[in-house]
Amino acid sequence: MVPIRQVMPYRKILLLILLLFLMVIFYRVGGDKYLSYEEVKSHGLQLHTFVETRPFLSSVIYVSIYLLVAVLCFPGLTMFLTMVGGRLFGFWQGVFLAEAASTLGAFMAFLVVRYLLRAVVARHFEGKWEGVKGKLKRHGVRYILVLRLTTAFPYFLLNPLLALTSISPLTFLWTTALGIFPSTLFYAYLGYRIGLVKVEGVLRFVPLLVMIPLAALLLAAPWLKGRVKLM
Repeated sequence: MVPIRQVMPYRKILLLILLLFLMVIFYRVGGDKYLSYEEVKSHGLQLHTFVETRPFLSSVIYVSIYLLVAVLCFPGLTMFLTMVGGRLFGFWQGVFLAEAASTLGAFMAFLVVRYLLRAVVARHFEGKWEGVKGKLKRHGVRYILVLRLTTAFPYFLLNPLLALTSISPLTFLWTTALGIFPSTLFYAYLGYRIGLVKVEGVLRFVPLLVMIPLAALLLAAPWLKGRVKLM
């Protein structure tokens, strides 16, 4: 019988090839073009009709797209997809679907980097994240929550960085779910109440975008004992 440690590298290679294949397919079919304000707006009626007539299937498709975007670490699209969820499914269902998909997607990205791409990602960030690593060693979970709640690091960047640390997968999972929840509420509400505004239109909400995570940080103060500097 072939030892497991000799088989694992091949499994890792196959999984990596699968991820690369999904990324290529995504771009080949123009997935990045479909995930835009203009496309969603132009097909708004059809999308709403599909959600109303096929609620379960539409939820599965939405979560699947969200997972793909999160795992492949496309910057900026998770915020947009959360707004889409609030717009198409309503506030509470949009929050539930986006929170579940975002958390699971981040967890999958974490696992991919830790068990498949650790060496590659570590070389890429070599010497660039020692400050984060040191703070994490000193403050542990509190520091992760600070990063999540204040969005000090982009969603797509923090996932692979944390995969390089000694944090356990379970701790990553629950801190991610808790940390991104306030922003999920906000973006889903933004999509639900005012629709999918253009980037220019979002600018007038910048003060609110800043206040939401700060307010969440204040609410989390009992769990974030002591002062934790980000860098």
